[in-house]
Amino acid sequence: MMRRVLAVAFAAAFIWPAAVVAQEEQEEDEGTQPMLVISSYKCDWSKMSDIGEEWDNYGLNAAQSAVDNGPWNAAGVYYHAWADEWNVNYWAIAEDIPALLEGQAMSNSAYSEMYPDAPDVGASCAPHRDNFYQMGASTENGDDGDDEDTDNPMMAISSWKCGDVGAVNEAWTGSYLAKAQAVVDAGLWADAGVFYHAWADDWNVNFYYIAEDIPAILEGWQAYVGSFDDSAPDLNDWCSEHKDGFYGFGDMAEGSDG
Repeated sequence: MMRRVLAVAFAAAFIWPAAVVAQEEQEEDEGTQPMLVISSYKCDWSKMSDIGEEWDNYGLNAAQSAVDNGPWNAAGVYYHAWADEWNVNYWAIAEDIPALLEGQAMSNSAYSEMYPDAPDVGASCAPHRDNFYQMGASTENGDDGDDEDTDNPMMAISSWKCGDVGAVNEAWTGSYLAKAQAVVDAGLWADAGVFYHAWADDWNVNFYYIAEDIPAILEGWQAYVGSFDDSAPDLNDWCSEHKDGFYGFGDMAEGSDG
């Protein structure tokens, strides 16, 4: 069993497409952005197939119960394709951190109830960490997530260590987002967006780009950066180190209107 226990210390004191739909709906209803939790594991590479099967056969159904009956908007997993050693990453989106924790408790309880004899793959994954983020503005997906080619898409995450997150957000909403939207509208990317540190590590600004596969992400990237001119804001004015990773999405739990 892979039991995901989120942020015990904190409790004591995200194509992503479905998550983006949930984000847009919440923005319209409340004028606020939802929260994202990512629970990352360093798993035995030789056990990746078993870990994927555990999610597909057990974890996904338990997560779906927290979407159908609880506070999660969507939940899923993404796996290392070309990235760092955190090779299995479970995620969920909800209104706020308490809702994320409540949904995780519901998912764990449903898992134990439905699958008391599920295989134990948790021993293959250690250590693990939990990070909470505030979702930022994202592009609008014109196909409403119905494109079968993006049911299990690829994602690039570009993570930055930034000193002035407010300035970065202004640059994103005032300049970068429109250029990313043009790439989505051209059909190269399915979605693009950003999430910011809320209670997490020092990689506090994380841009994501979603497409059918890595070549499509890279083609979109060339179009994206090629659209910038000398007047475009420069992230290096506020941010220092950055790293890039590519990941493949597993099936996701989502609402009936996702």
